[in-house]
Amino acid sequence: MIYSEQINVIFEHLKTSLSNGTFAKLTLGKTVGKNELTNIYFRTVVENETLKFNVTFRYLSEEIIEIKPIEDVVMLLSQYLNNPFLTLILFTTEKDILIKLNKKRIATVTEMDNTFKNADPVLLEYLKK
Repeated sequence: MIYSEQINVIFEHLKTSLSNGTFAKLTLGKTVGKNELTNIYFRTVVENETLKFNVTFRYLSEEIIEIKPIEDVVMLLSQYLNNPFLTLILFTTEKDILIKLNKKRIATVTEMDNTFKNADPVLLEYLKK
């Protein structure tokens, strides 16, 4: 699996942010060339009392939404990172973690100040139960 080390770093931060109630959003963006698929967004949703992801595939002309188990995130990120996306950002209320691929497709993981001040409301409601 290409970029598995960097994706595993993000996934560990993701699991921590979900359990701590600091997760805001996970996004794939900045496509290679002209592409129908422009972004993929991950937000939490509760289905049958289980926390899952509402995954929005944003295309130029439409959006497709799928509900996926949290465990599928690694597979989805591996599938779409570098094909067609060059950036992956995990937004939490503590910090943002970015995987960025350069022109030579070398991945770097960077931590930045948080963009979101509030966690995903669905996650916070789920954690209250």
